[in-house]
Amino acid sequence: MKFSNFSGLSHQITTRQNGVSVGPYAARNLGLHVGDDANSVQKNRRLLAEENGFNIKQLVCAQQVHGKNISIISREDAGRGALDWESAIQASDALITDQTGIPLLILVADCAPILLFEPNRRVFAVVHAGWRGAVAGIAGETVELMKNHFGCDVATIQAGIGPCLCQENLEVGGEVAAIIPQKSVLKPHGEKWLLDLRGLITLDLKAAGVQNENIEVSEFCPKDRPDLFFSHRGQNGVAGRFGIVAWLND
Repeated sequence: MKFSNFSGLSHQITTRQNGVSVGPYAARNLGLHVGDDANSVQKNRRLLAEENGFNIKQLVCAQQVHGKNISIISREDAGRGALDWESAIQASDALITDQTGIPLLILVADCAPILLFEPNRRVFAVVHAGWRGAVAGIAGETVELMKNHFGCDVATIQAGIGPCLCQENLEVGGEVAAIIPQKSVLKPHGEKWLLDLRGLITLDLKAAGVQNENIEVSEFCPKDRPDLFFSHRGQNGVAGRFGIVAWLND
């Protein structure tokens, strides 16, 4: 599954299909931190690399923490977290690079995987944004870092928001609703609220200068499509992880 507007960048939104994991992690769980057998996850990641034509030994993954830390990935980072948890980039929810041949992987199971690409500077980022990260503005801050560190032209940045919980399936409490200034993304639901995560991220990207016509949003909701995606809420907290992987070719 791919975004249509990302010419010049190889990328793939993974699904849970066609892997070796079993039980709540069946079939292609890519998460090493969720209780699945490590050997199965390693096989799933190798399958992903083989099918998409990237080098598994160059893959970079993060130890995601639902924060807003952003890591710039250099060639020296190649392979960190590819087949183990311990060596992954610590405490980071967004990865950016301009290096060719270094795939970056972000994992989700209800949160939004976000892909950003500036075609002229050939800089891209993968971002993990649940409601915490979205409220903290991680998408917009990643755009700012692409501009300030790499000299990217924000007006040309392409943004893709991948499969994540739809508003009807993302219920939050009043304490969460209170810290969201963009009230247009909230809908009352009894004593709680329904949060439009896609809408919140889109507003953040636009505020950072990304053009509306350059933002593509997937309409898939993991909880509504258990045949394709893992869902933390839909599987009562025991679920594998799918994600988005991207890399620059030489």
